Amino acid sequence: MPENEKCRVGVAQRKITPAIGAELGGYFHKRFAKDIKGDLLAKAMVIEAGGRRMALVASDLLRTCAEFADPARARIASSCGIPPEAVMISSSHTHTGPALQKDKGNPVDPVPGCAETIAEAIVNATQDACGAMFDATLYLGQTEAKQYSMNKLSRTRDGMDVYRQPQPNDAEVIGPAGPLDTSVQVLCARDADKRIRALAVNFAAHPNSGGDSIWAEWPGEMALTLAAIYGKDVPCLFLQGTSGDVDCRGIPRERIGRGIAGAAIMAIEREVKPAAPGPMDFRMRILKLPRLQKTAETDRIVNAIRNNPDADYLEKSWPPRYDAWDPEPAEQAVPVQCLRMGDTALVGLPCEAFTSLGLEIKRYSPAQRTLVVTYANDHAGYMPPVEQADRGGYGEWPFISRRFIPQAATMITNAAIRMLHEMWAGK
Repeated sequence: MPENEKCRVGVAQRKITPAIGAELGGYFHKRFAKDIKGDLLAKAMVIEAGGRRMALVASDLLRTCAEFADPARARIASSCGIPPEAVMISSSHTHTGPALQKDKGNPVDPVPGCAETIAEAIVNATQDACGAMFDATLYLGQTEAKQYSMNKLSRTRDGMDVYRQPQPNDAEVIGPAGPLDTSVQVLCARDADKRIRALAVNFAAHPNSGGDSIWAEWPGEMALTLAAIYGKDVPCLFLQGTSGDVDCRGIPRERIGRGIAGAAIMAIEREVKPAAPGPMDFRMRILKLPRLQKTAETDRIVNAIRNNPDADYLEKSWPPRYDAWDPEPAEQAVPVQCLRMGDTALVGLPCEAFTSLGLEIKRYSPAQRTLVVTYANDHAGYMPPVEQADRGGYGEWPFISRRFIPQAATMITNAAIRMLHEMWAGK
């Protein structure tokens, strides 16, 4: 094996399945788990090259919270020798997992002790991965998987956005409000016998089927399908893409999982040239984003919804969130992370980023391949691009789904692009 292709990889997973009866997160009403359709897992992949290590951790959770990610990262640094900025902790965004945080104005309550349990599982999985390192060769494949996802917002004739798909004889809707990223990107580690030992898949689609069963939704079905092909001992980390404005199409989630697994297999099985694991670099920037502040106009908008007898489910959840909004702090610190492995970049965004943000980062990235991973390291709510922030679609609504000023998305994408170019310039 050529020197520039050598690396070591370790991979492991731990269960994080809550008990039946646990409160579930993801919506604006209380739900409790009635059964367990499939286990939830925290999975870790550690990659070592040129004397440096980085770790990717992906969990079957609604979001990543600093409450468990920060202490886990600190413990990984002390026990595994991996710098905190080299540990990317992300979540799949399943809506059929435990409630993790208390959002003011939302009746959903976090599962007691859940954050501590998740932090422990993340640390243990990463430690297990470090203790099971093997000589490896990395491969990176990519293909397209169309007809599995859709932009959930539509543009209307009045220049606004609405959360619905075009219907027959719908004179108001004129087309999708934003683009799609249908790329399936796959990172694969093969051992000295060329056997696949670990996978990480990046694709953008909201897992939001709802219901009262605990399961990992379509990303979990994707991982099970890949395990059936490559072996039960081959974990697949799912790295959620920029899916803030992207839903699954209206087909069973099991079929979506199998379809994306098929795309991943096609992408990786045709790759014959290894990906260089080095040089390795990593960094994390903490941005201070200005939070929204109430105005007379926002009071008027919310009061109109409050007094609307025909308000729908989402609209009814808006006034309680608005009433509970605390103007302090005026700014919130959020992390933006970039990792480099040879000619490959991974960007970690702490939010439900709209697709156009990921496409912009990819467009201006100096890397040959760039994987944009959302729900990473913390949770900053929805992040629409500045031109969409005030169009009125869900994900753009202030205070309920959007927390920051419209320019926050530009601040995040600019920071990511800047860090990438600093790494490729060796600064």
